[in-house]
Amino acid sequence: MEAFESRLQSFTKARRVKQSTAKRTASLKWPHPAHFVATPDTLTEAGFFFNPSWDARDNVECFCCGKCLAGWEENDDPFALHWDRCRDTCPWAAVRCGLSDDVDRKGNFVFKDSSRQPEGKPMEKARLATFRLNNPWPHDRVKGHGANSTKMAKAGFAFTPQIPGDDTGTCLYCRVSLNGWDEDDDPLASQTSKKV
Repeated sequence: MEAFESRLQSFTKARRVKQSTAKRTASLKWPHPAHFVATPDTLTEAGFFFNPSWDARDNVECFCCGKCLAGWEENDDPFALHWDRCRDTCPWAAVRCGLSDDVDRKGNFVFKDSSRQPEGKPMEKARLATFRLNNPWPHDRVKGHGANSTKMAKAGFAFTPQIPGDDTGTCLYCRVSLNGWDEDDDPLASQTSKKV
């Protein structure tokens, strides 16, 4: 579920769930209307995929830390909830969901918390963790690859595959997404010249 498209598709397909104490099953779809803040799009971007159970029919799970959240109400913000509950344990919550705390009302980055500075070690470590999850960065398997996960994280990128097998890295500060990394690519130099 690391790939954005896989997470998003989890909300469009009905899921069969079983009642644990009986032999009853149900086919469940995402139950909430489009006017909710927590939509399939916002939940997917916040790192969640749809994973309902008999008792939690709107349950979502983070692809990165495994945090489950259910009982969604109309104004629940998936980014804020993920950040509030997992800021110290989930790399995706740290690099993506915490961004709203880093901007002022005009949308300018202000970094009230110095540990959230993009070039700081805590944020670099969180970005690096996105490359080393269940389906690790494919270029780490190639000895001497210029776009290895360490260099990518240092350059400000998080691993944001759009489809399985994708090698998209995104700088969440400037919103530049780059893919198709070659062995001789340098992510620090490539941010402004690589294909989007």
